[in-house]
Amino acid sequence: MGFEARGDSIKGLLTSTRQYKIPRFQRDFSWDQSNYNEFYEDIVNNISFQKEKFVNNQYYFGNMLFLGEKEDSEVEVIDGQQRLTTITIFLAALRDTLYSIENDQIAQDYADTIHLEYLIKKIDGKPQRKLETMSSFPYFTQTIQDSEKPVFEVEPKTEEEESLKKTFDFFKKQISKQVFLKKMSLICNVELAEKHYVEALKAVREQLLNSEIINIFVTERNQVNKIFENINSKGKPLTQVDLIKNAIFGVVPLSSAGVDEMSLKWDEFGEKLTKLDTNFNEFFLHNWKATYPKDNANGATLYKKYLKRFDSKDSQEITDFVNELSLGLDIYEYLIAVDPSNFKQQEKKAELEFLDALNKFGAVQVRVPLLTLYKSKIKIQNSKRIDFLKFLSYFHFVVYGTSIKFRGNNTTTPFKNFSVQVINAKNASDIYSGMDKLKLDLMGLLNKDEVDRAFKELSFSKEKARSGLSEYPTQFVIKQIANHLEGRNYSPVEYTIEHIIDEEIGNSNSIGNLIVLERKLNDKINKKKQKIEKEQKHGKNEITFEEKTVIYEESAYKMVKDLVASYPEFNFNHDAIKLRTEELSTQFWIILESLVK
Repeated sequence: MGFEARGDSIKGLLTSTRQYKIPRFQRDFSWDQSNYNEFYEDIVNNISFQKEKFVNNQYYFGNMLFLGEKEDSEVEVIDGQQRLTTITIFLAALRDTLYSIENDQIAQDYADTIHLEYLIKKIDGKPQRKLETMSSFPYFTQTIQDSEKPVFEVEPKTEEEESLKKTFDFFKKQISKQVFLKKMSLICNVELAEKHYVEALKAVREQLLNSEIINIFVTERNQVNKIFENINSKGKPLTQVDLIKNAIFGVVPLSSAGVDEMSLKWDEFGEKLTKLDTNFNEFFLHNWKATYPKDNANGATLYKKYLKRFDSKDSQEITDFVNELSLGLDIYEYLIAVDPSNFKQQEKKAELEFLDALNKFGAVQVRVPLLTLYKSKIKIQNSKRIDFLKFLSYFHFVVYGTSIKFRGNNTTTPFKNFSVQVINAKNASDIYSGMDKLKLDLMGLLNKDEVDRAFKELSFSKEKARSGLSEYPTQFVIKQIANHLEGRNYSPVEYTIEHIIDEEIGNSNSIGNLIVLERKLNDKINKKKQKIEKEQKHGKNEITFEEKTVIYEESAYKMVKDLVASYPEFNFNHDAIKLRTEELSTQFWIILESLVK
């Protein structure tokens, strides 16, 4: 292997005529606050103040690995991308802060040096960005590298651009006058005044620029991937998907016209994932498990599984894999970012409701078997799909929506077995068999007595319901029981949750005190309460069960009709709430069992 290692400094790195390019296989900028805060602390804590002068101290910044020779005008950054990007961001923050200090020529001169020497040099009259990256271009250049801000406002569009902005804003806050002087006073153990501000900023600049590094230049491109896999000297470790991306980009070339189509596709993935409640690593693992369930892949072995299947594949086979990944992401988005516009048809309303429920319950592992099912080319009956989704949403209501104790990894094997059966299915009957088997397996994980105990603890407060999802499980299950009584699979928009004994009376939030009522009748009750309060008929803003019953009798819902029929003497009280809670719990279990064949 041809390589050369030499000692250098950050200043030497940036003042050379060499340009540093981020290769297409590199991961996006991904440092979080813990990473760039550590970077900042390492810089400022090596500065001292002696005899009215700031003093810099020796600091080693690690290795940086480049593809190319040290004399080349351009080299590719193999290891050091995150650090070089952060260095650039920090220097840009210093430059902008110094430029913002009015009527101070020295500050302006320090800023000019940063910009013209370390960020954007002029080579033969043309600007040369010392660090060049395409994944965040032009955002990175327009908002950070360039001293002249864009004419039109530029907002971050990707997760990487959001990270760049957060890092830039963090550094600007840290070196703002009040915050920075307070910090440096503590570090230097001396009370620094405003007159020290500009020189303190210069000291930080010099501490960073004089930090030592080892530059390693490698000339053999075929060794790049292996080096990239094994070297990551500082900062955030490479993820499994980073390594897979590196392997993919190492096989798939640019198009004949020089278009980096794979980079464009990867950017498309990134933009789509920023809008979802997930990340690339989670999606990739779920898609892999849904596609190759027998691999038993996990977050630590995914790259090895990829190499076992694709290390010897050609460019077209790798491209086919990425196209399949794209299809998987489209389905994944359909499953977890439930968009009502995709479910306008009447027969899709139940699917919308149950997928939405799974996401609100935080059901993440179930995405794998659902992804396998939805990717299957075998057409299945909509009624079978709905019954399956209904059971899954009921099961996850129990394990994540109640106080039942449940280990999430108990579902790993049943979900894997289902994915295997769907992938091996020859026809719809094979898939239905897999659905029935998964229902039985999941049902076997539940203890009836424990479910009954947890169900009876369910409660509902309108105030809490307005502030978040904490009351969603109770809302969900009471509506599902009502749906069962009505013989429907989805909750109509006119459903409202009604406390039978007024919530204001106290100790009446139990699920046994809830019914589902038409919105128009709920409004009628509220108007009645307002009238009672105005007339001070009871001295309180509450309505009796007898007064409510008059309105309940107008309801078309079986749940309400059953309630009125069960309490003809208007004697619904707290004892009745307890009894009705038990009845609802029994009813739910019977419904759950009916979904399992």
